[in-house]
Amino acid sequence: MQLFPSPDLADPRFFTQTAHLELWQRARREHPLQWVESDTQGPFWSVTTHALATRILEDPSTFTSTRGMRLGARPAGVAAAADRMLVVADGQAHARLRGAHAPWFTSKNVKLVGEALSGHLDALLRPLTTGEPVDIVDVLADAVPTYVMAEMLGTDLDETHELSRQVRTSFDDSSGPADIQDPAEHAAASAQVFAYFYKLVRARRACPGDDVVSHLMRPLADGTQLTSQELLLNCDGLVNGGLGTSRHAVSGTVEAFARHPDQWARLRENPSLLSGAVEEVLRWACPPMHVMRTATTDVELAGKKIATGERVVVWLPSCNRDEAVFTEPDSFRIERRPNPHLSLGAGPHYCIGAAVGRLEIRVLLQMMLARIERLELCGEAARSASSFLNGVDRLEVRMIPLSAQP
Repeated sequence: MQLFPSPDLADPRFFTQTAHLELWQRARREHPLQWVESDTQGPFWSVTTHALATRILEDPSTFTSTRGMRLGARPAGVAAAADRMLVVADGQAHARLRGAHAPWFTSKNVKLVGEALSGHLDALLRPLTTGEPVDIVDVLADAVPTYVMAEMLGTDLDETHELSRQVRTSFDDSSGPADIQDPAEHAAASAQVFAYFYKLVRARRACPGDDVVSHLMRPLADGTQLTSQELLLNCDGLVNGGLGTSRHAVSGTVEAFARHPDQWARLRENPSLLSGAVEEVLRWACPPMHVMRTATTDVELAGKKIATGERVVVWLPSCNRDEAVFTEPDSFRIERRPNPHLSLGAGPHYCIGAAVGRLEIRVLLQMMLARIERLELCGEAARSASSFLNGVDRLEVRMIPLSAQP
């Protein structure tokens, strides 16, 4: 029997409110693994608990990414990228691609990105900390990951802003089937992104540097190199991940502390809690909404029989609020220990850019601590219409400055 006959859990418009949180809470208690017949995305198994999610994510031989890692992806695009793009590769292909990415994500490179981001944020926050209402999404959420991506790619900031705009357009899943939207706009934006990287790859071949694209072009441990197609696909994967979830991590950071002023005061009193605050932001805000896997064989899970070829969708924010794992899961507590959230994934597909994602939140909080006494919400946030990314499209706050700023 289907637990979710209405509303359609895969419809992006369902997530503009907060009804899904109550629905997931009931599902965790009564039906943690449930068959869903979605009008927008077809049938799939819905997973809402931490234990089931971890088991699925840590077993790519049974639950593969190669047939797509999210609802709504074009089958032809997934087939072309399978085992050639990190997020839709498993086994030896995944290990090979991860080996191509990993050398750039060293502590040295991450530290350099953090130093550059600190300078950008210092200049950006100065005019915002006046106590006047500002839309965090408009002035901050897009800016932070764009700064970081420009540092990673070694590209001009203006052109990276344009790249960011094209990526958001190509990756937008905010329209359901009843909405009027020109699919040509998505296709054109995606083509622009690939054209940009085609030119960038050619430039890096002629003059390699220490950027992430140049690293992807270097020989691998087995003596091979990524093909031109693999290079373009994984460049696209990097910006989709780096510009998508990070955008919502920034707004989620501000929203979390605006809604919990006691936790902001606690962090100001004791900045040594910063690392814990970063992890709690990731758990509570949880920028990714879901990840998908496909069963490679018949398997029994939680007393249910999953058939070969059936899709399994893990709702990560639900897993991060699982009462079996987290005490008072709906509360935002920067001193939460332990904090085994799944916002960065689990198993072989644990986020390759985890250190950069944490860095963005850490540097943002450091810069805010230096300037802001408290944060005040100005009305309710406008939540994003997306079943893939979890965040807001508008978030107005007042940043009340410290009486004496540096």
